[in-house]
Amino acid sequence: MTPLDPVLSAEAMRAADQATIETWGVPGRVLMESAGRAAAREIVARFEVAGRDVTVLVGTGNNGGDGLVVVRVLAAHGARVRALVLPGEGTPDRTANLHILSRMAEHDTGVEVVPFEDVRQVANAPADLVVDALLGIGVTGELREPARALCAWLNRAGAPVVALDVPSGLDATTGRAAEDSVRADLTVAFGGIKTGLLLGDGPTLAGEVVTVEIGIPDAELRAHATAWQAPRAWAGAHLPERAADAHKYSAGRVFAVVGSRTFTGAAVLSTAAAYRSGAGAVVAAVPEPAAPIVDARNAEVMVDAQPATGAGTLARIAREAVLDRAEAADAVLVGCGLGRDDDTLALVRDLVEAVEAPLVLDADGLAAYADDADVLRQRSGPLVLTPHLGELRRLLNDDSFDPIDRIEAVRGLAQRWHATLVFKGVPTVVGTPDGRVLIGPPGEPALATAGTGDTLAGTLVGLLAQGLDPDVAALCALWLGAEAARLWTADHGATGLVASDLIDRLPAAAHALRS
Repeated sequence: MTPLDPVLSAEAMRAADQATIETWGVPGRVLMESAGRAAAREIVARFEVAGRDVTVLVGTGNNGGDGLVVVRVLAAHGARVRALVLPGEGTPDRTANLHILSRMAEHDTGVEVVPFEDVRQVANAPADLVVDALLGIGVTGELREPARALCAWLNRAGAPVVALDVPSGLDATTGRAAEDSVRADLTVAFGGIKTGLLLGDGPTLAGEVVTVEIGIPDAELRAHATAWQAPRAWAGAHLPERAADAHKYSAGRVFAVVGSRTFTGAAVLSTAAAYRSGAGAVVAAVPEPAAPIVDARNAEVMVDAQPATGAGTLARIAREAVLDRAEAADAVLVGCGLGRDDDTLALVRDLVEAVEAPLVLDADGLAAYADDADVLRQRSGPLVLTPHLGELRRLLNDDSFDPIDRIEAVRGLAQRWHATLVFKGVPTVVGTPDGRVLIGPPGEPALATAGTGDTLAGTLVGLLAQGLDPDVAALCALWLGAEAARLWTADHGATGLVASDLIDRLPAAAHALRS
């Protein structure tokens, strides 16, 4: 079965690199040669280089050494390559490669080595392609001269840009970008993908990302992984399949405590998504004023009308009836469209405490634990929390919460609350109670519309009801939503999708992921 892919912070990547050199006996020069050659192969596969002018911006570190190898290989493919070399004492391996390249330049091999003096050197010598080998993974904070001026020029130059490992100026761990960070068309990641390419500004700046093998053993990458990413094939392999003798109750029973007089749509969307993700039976407890609307808009859902508060939300006196329903369920969803009446939030807390089945707490359900989320760790059954940033701030009672390192923040909170924490964003990051962090699929712009959070919650609870573990269900739900959005976008473009469009395409998305 397809494994999860390791994702590494800058520190973790350096540790894996060092272990490869010290434990496995692979010289640093060999890793550099492999990295440069692999990057050059990716460049040649995507760009016409023969007879073209290529500029490689070479820093003083090992990233610059990788770039010097690229110069050699592209010249061998017929390119006219100009290496613009920043001043300063380079690393030993970079210095050795610069010596080789300087000897080549003496023999008119299509290579020119130019010491950097002023940014006008590149401005006055336009190129058909530029390779960013300035900084690599070791730089954080604001860019310093002359790198800043070169990066700013590069972003104005108009030529395609290939970044080696990470675009210069992008924090390889957090995805935070300095002013004038390089905006690449292609980023060739060496060994393993860096967390910063997936988070924050990374997806915007990195362009297409391809990971190449350079000689670091897979065992080292996995041993030093900061987080894990699910490839498309992994999601397809983990989606549940129905048994030939399945019936509606064996296929997964969902109980949803959702909706209010004001927010019937959230109840409709979440329960419909539970069905479309493969659950066999869905029961929804909704307040009496909402029941006729939910019933009319979603005929397949078994609607259980319960007493309402004056605000039209579920009343706490429904507790025993709701708990009885929950006992028969394989998974429970609490929150979508419930509203925030105090009586309703008290009911939410009762349910989270008493229900033993896997439980997804979403949207208004999370409001029941504003400034009191630590009590969630007392729950005995599996718990999945699905907050966006605003909801997470309310759970923490911290309106300024905006973690620089989302991976470590999610890791800590999931362990603290003994829950699977699905921190929604681009991309969504999933933390588990045992300290693992999983990164969801790349963002789909079409998903930026109301109701897709309700759809995700319904998809997730539907997969839980079919027996998936919470972390697996979360990743599969994210992949189903992304694939459904991709299918819709292929027909209609990236704008105009509504949540019900997404739900209609969930079965096709599952089929596509399995294919």
